[in-house]
Amino acid sequence: MSDHDCTSETSCCATTAPSLASQYSFWLYREEKIEVLNLFIRPMISHDIYDLKVFFNDCSMFQLASVDFSMYYYSFRPKHSYIVVSKHGVLAHASIKQWDFNNNINPSILMLGLVYVRPDYRKFGIGELLTNYVLKVKSNETNHIHANILTKHLPFYIRYGFQASFTLVNLVGKLNEFLNLANIDDDDIHLQLFESSDILDIATYDHQIYPTYRVNYFEQLREHTYSIAGYVARSLKTNSILGYVILNFSHAFIKCGPLYAENLSIALLLLRQCAIDYDGMMLISIPEDNRIGIKMLESKHFKQTEILHRVHTGNQNIFNEKCFQRVWAITDDWLSLI
Repeated sequence: MSDHDCTSETSCCATTAPSLASQYSFWLYREEKIEVLNLFIRPMISHDIYDLKVFFNDCSMFQLASVDFSMYYYSFRPKHSYIVVSKHGVLAHASIKQWDFNNNINPSILMLGLVYVRPDYRKFGIGELLTNYVLKVKSNETNHIHANILTKHLPFYIRYGFQASFTLVNLVGKLNEFLNLANIDDDDIHLQLFESSDILDIATYDHQIYPTYRVNYFEQLREHTYSIAGYVARSLKTNSILGYVILNFSHAFIKCGPLYAENLSIALLLLRQCAIDYDGMMLISIPEDNRIGIKMLESKHFKQTEILHRVHTGNQNIFNEKCFQRVWAITDDWLSLI
């Protein structure tokens, strides 16, 4: 996901080949003055995280989700992170993680995380320089790279060979809108709290939709019961799982996702159970292809905040668009941002 603006208002030249640290020189023209900016791109080191927490204070993505950089970093768990530094401090950041499918069918893919440029150094091409640098360095490992981007950044990624895959719609609204539901068929549905005994069944159901078998993800959720809540919908006749939902709490919002369900009625029953037990403003991200889900959320007065596009390189799109009809809210791995 990128949060930068790039133009051709500057020229830059690399003075070294990409290595542990690469130096560049920029000629910036602003306020009717020309200034030379020498900067370095280098891997992030552990103590940088304190400077980056301050650096990201103005990041609209984090302000909306009420999280900071350390929460993002330990949620996304990037394999590599890079920063742009100069005598003026940190100017930009980018990270990338690796998904391993643990099978002989799907190759590993790299997921580009947040690309962020300090507001007073935008529109000088620094975001484009850093993104291009990261993609060039990591493209030696695989040609399968994915990213979530804003609409205004689509031309940049398409120019570098990315293809559009699917679109995510972000919405925010009041959870209590789901308290009063009428004409919902619940004759064969039993709702229960997400317990440790559900993990294997949920992971199996989840893998019908999500591209990897992530049993470890659900085991970790059970270790964070103070900030996580979940519900499972099972068939009374067969005891098979028909859907489930996970809620993630911050001090200002409730983040909903994943919410996977076989149909609209089951999704609504799960959301109603969430509304019975909790109250607050809820953030939700849903694939644009699930038009029924978006229409349902809009009928509950949820407002659209942003649209994100998944783009990828290579021939393989790991997401099956037919599954999107069962996805009513995505997990954070899809956004790469908590």
